[in-house]
Amino acid sequence: MITSKITGKSYQPTECIFISNMTQCHQMLNAIGPADLYDILYTSEKRPDALVFVWAKNERTAECKRLWDKRELKDFRMPIDD
Repeated sequence: MITSKITGKSYQPTECIFISNMTQCHQMLNAIGPADLYDILYTSEKRPDALVFVWAKNERTAECKRLWDKRELKDFRMPIDD
């Protein structure tokens, strides 16, 4: 279990998705908000000086990925449950 120094949330890396595309992460935050964002990492493992956003692996983030791939995430907003 890892606890984020940024969000304070704890997570298992095997239950997460890791995204370094800043535009995609920005659109995901606009679409579903920060509840599913677990952490932001700074790493040079895959490319120099990258920020990697750690997201929960769930239906909301899967829907964001599906919409991103179809170029439809920009205008999407997840309904808020009351």
